[in-house]
Amino acid sequence: MHTLTIIGLGAGDLDQLSIGVYRKLKEANVIVARTDQHPVIAELRAEGMSMTSFDEVYESHDSFQQVYKEIVDQLVSMSLEKPVTYVVPGHPLVAERTVQL
Repeated sequence: MHTLTIIGLGAGDLDQLSIGVYRKLKEANVIVARTDQHPVIAELRAEGMSMTSFDEVYESHDSFQQVYKEIVDQLVSMSLEKPVTYVVPGHPLVAERTVQL
């Protein structure tokens, strides 16, 4: 298994990211966002950063429990093949069920 790095994007825009977090994102080869619904995502993409999200997983399940389980399963599967950086809104240790799982 390769490294699975988890990064919190905070609550605001790109200017509120720490320089260390920004550098880690710039260095990452594979970035997956829990959701595209965060202002930093659009700004990072505008800078040319490539990333995918799990938004389609939310649409394919009836409960958050199912959504979070599938996200975790996909992240583990991805990290078996290559290092993955997983980004979440806010702080990764506050109310982030996928991180807990």
